[in-house]
Amino acid sequence: MSHDFHFASEVVDITAHDLPGLKASFVVERVADHSVVLDVGCGGGKILRTVNTHRRGLTLLGCDVKEPTNINGDFTFAALDGSTGLLPYDDSSVDTALLVDVLEHVDRPEIVLSEIARILRPDGHLVSFVPIEGEPISWFSVFRTVLGKDLYVRTKDHINSFTHDDVERMLAVRFVVEERRYLYHFLGQLMDAALCAALTIGPVRRAFWTHSPYHGEDTATRPPSIVGRLVATAFRAANVAAWVESRLLRNVRAASAGVLFVARVRPLGATTTGD
Repeated sequence: MSHDFHFASEVVDITAHDLPGLKASFVVERVADHSVVLDVGCGGGKILRTVNTHRRGLTLLGCDVKEPTNINGDFTFAALDGSTGLLPYDDSSVDTALLVDVLEHVDRPEIVLSEIARILRPDGHLVSFVPIEGEPISWFSVFRTVLGKDLYVRTKDHINSFTHDDVERMLAVRFVVEERRYLYHFLGQLMDAALCAALTIGPVRRAFWTHSPYHGEDTATRPPSIVGRLVATAFRAANVAAWVESRLLRNVRAASAGVLFVARVRPLGATTTGD
């Protein structure tokens, strides 16, 4: 379930004026002390480590299709069978499930959501971010028209491109959404769509994965090239602009390409009317 957009450092700076910091701060603020926290699709554990930095007494669990190389006892890891989407945890055993940048990568997102509903305690919550890249009028649509419908499958392994309505329909089966925040509007969406389209260009791709301030490798022993410096500077500047935009438009769904939300489990058989 993890994806290629790994991060360079061990934790996210939740005070940073950028989109990773904005998403991470939303997650951290909605995790309670002394709770059991599961990160579904945990990758290297960056989100879990970030939450643990700001909360006390947590039991941290992480699962993914590939085991991280350096867990170092930071959390308890369990491997997943990606073909089934089933989670290796008991019913009603988790207080908070995190699902950050994951559903766009999985073959059966409905199964993942159903499994999260199963393992959450009755008063538990799902805290998630889902990119919205399937709206017919968007920068993603523009770049797909020019560079191919599978552009974002090729560049960032997004096998699903959801609309806002797609996400709402999936959630309504088992969840009631209590809170939403919208991100990636005009500037943020353009930055994300254009950058990932540019990864089809070899020099840009190499510079990004080596020198991006959010995803690149450690440059202490490998000084950045001129192209690398330009990529890093442009990416930081664009992130600040997108952060301001997302803060101002956090309650505006129109033209957004990502949604943060908190949801609680809907009891089986309960009606969806009036949520």
